[in-house]
Amino acid sequence: MIKLKICRICFCCLAALWFIAGFAFSKTSVQYTKEITNDSKNLEELQKNIKEKRLEKEKCLLDEKCIRSELAGIDRELRRLEKKGESIKKDVKKAEKMLNQSVNELKLAGWEKSQWQNALNSELNKWYQANHAYYQLFRDRVNEHLRFEAMSQKKSYFDSARNKESLSRQAILKWQMAQNKLKELKLQQEKTLEEQAGVKGRKKEILQTTIGRRIAAENEINKLTETSKALEQLIIKLEKEKKKTEQEAMEKARFKQKKKHLPWPVAGEIIVKFGRNKHPEFDTYIISNGIKIKAAANSDVKAVCKGEVIFCGEFRSYGQMVILDHGGGFYTIYGQLNEILVTEDQKVQEASVIGRLGNAPQPALYFEVRSENKVEDPELWLK
Repeated sequence: MIKLKICRICFCCLAALWFIAGFAFSKTSVQYTKEITNDSKNLEELQKNIKEKRLEKEKCLLDEKCIRSELAGIDRELRRLEKKGESIKKDVKKAEKMLNQSVNELKLAGWEKSQWQNALNSELNKWYQANHAYYQLFRDRVNEHLRFEAMSQKKSYFDSARNKESLSRQAILKWQMAQNKLKELKLQQEKTLEEQAGVKGRKKEILQTTIGRRIAAENEINKLTETSKALEQLIIKLEKEKKKTEQEAMEKARFKQKKKHLPWPVAGEIIVKFGRNKHPEFDTYIISNGIKIKAAANSDVKAVCKGEVIFCGEFRSYGQMVILDHGGGFYTIYGQLNEILVTEDQKVQEASVIGRLGNAPQPALYFEVRSENKVEDPELWLK
């Protein structure tokens, strides 16, 4: 019973080793083909989305360029309007100054006209008195001439003052009209400036929205590209797995053809058969997953078929052990070796020496055949 328990423990450990090494096959070539087809469709859809997002990004970039160009034009117009506004302000100040100057000149001309009018009236009164009634009897011709000259001079000053007054009135009217026109122009210019500033603000908002759309498109492109690359890598991996599965299927078919034709790993006789065996010492039965072949001391142990060494070393009750992978889910196990002559990952050919038995009184090789982690009777495979 103790021996049986040990054998079961060893079987569980070996099964665990099998799964760790990844020897269980769960997918067929058809399943891989289906997955590859689905992933290829998804990849095609992703690439289509990437193309659409790139077009959207290009459109956003074009819109950005147009809006920036428009903003540059608006900025130039705003600078022109601001410059024009400064010029209008100067003209308004000049018109105000000239209007004030004309008002002052009008006041001065009015005062002069009043002064000379009074002086002229006084001279006219004197001249009238001198040329009427009894004053004519006492006229002095020289004084009369001087008075006439003075009156003419005052008349000239009066006319000049009156002309100045008229010119001042015209200047006031002119500068009042200019001032009103400039104020109207200033208001119009300020309104245009405000409108342009509003347009600029709206364009900036549109630009920010466009930039946001473009950034969102770029982020989406990056995400889709990463997903696309990951999907491409997955398809490549699946293609490899499919190829490996197809290769395994071929190897499996090839190995199956060797049934009843495999060479013996060592020359000798079977002392423990596959399956249920009665223990020679204990009155019980044990289950053997392989066979034991009694052989001559120091016999060479050979590979029954070409394959790859996937394990070599000490393993529980199997002692020094070598496991060969023959492809297609087929493996052979060689236990109870005294010496191992191969290394892991080494490729071996059929009949290659992989180990050697010792010189104990009854040297025996433990030999096992497995198909996709299921034990097979080695005698059904050996010649």
